[in-house]
Amino acid sequence: MVNTLTIGGGFVMIPLLQKEFVEKYHWLTNQEFLDAIAVGQVTPGPLTVMNAFIGYKLSGIVGSILAMICTYLPSLVITTIVVRNYYIYKESVFVNASFKGIKPAVVGLLLSVALLLAKTALVDYITAGIAVSGFLLLVSTRIDPTFVIIGAGILGAFFL
Repeated sequence: MVNTLTIGGGFVMIPLLQKEFVEKYHWLTNQEFLDAIAVGQVTPGPLTVMNAFIGYKLSGIVGSILAMICTYLPSLVITTIVVRNYYIYKESVFVNASFKGIKPAVVGLLLSVALLLAKTALVDYITAGIAVSGFLLLVSTRIDPTFVIIGAGILGAFFL
């Protein structure tokens, strides 16, 4: 259901998923949720892998398969409907105003994700230093994020 109602990419769903899986239903601990995100980041289709991980933890292989199907099905249906009607409504004042209003909300949700992850993952000066170093590498170079993630994992394993 979360996938059906979010606009702005997969990371916008993370605070909503965390609230449901960790806080409301207690299906996962906050650390397990962060682990699911981390595992997903080093694979193609990060949120699909994360959802499959959570589905597997809850209901084994059947839960994993259902989680992956439910990740894509709502988006596929909605995208099909939107694409069929895009040219009819693309000049609509209401549609354009809606998208202008959605942009700040997406930025706010992404900031919420960053704060949620930082609060749980940055537990000392070493983890904070690794995070800041990774961030600076990403914004100041053209290095592939995969290498930054792997490097941060190696540093974390070495120092922690």
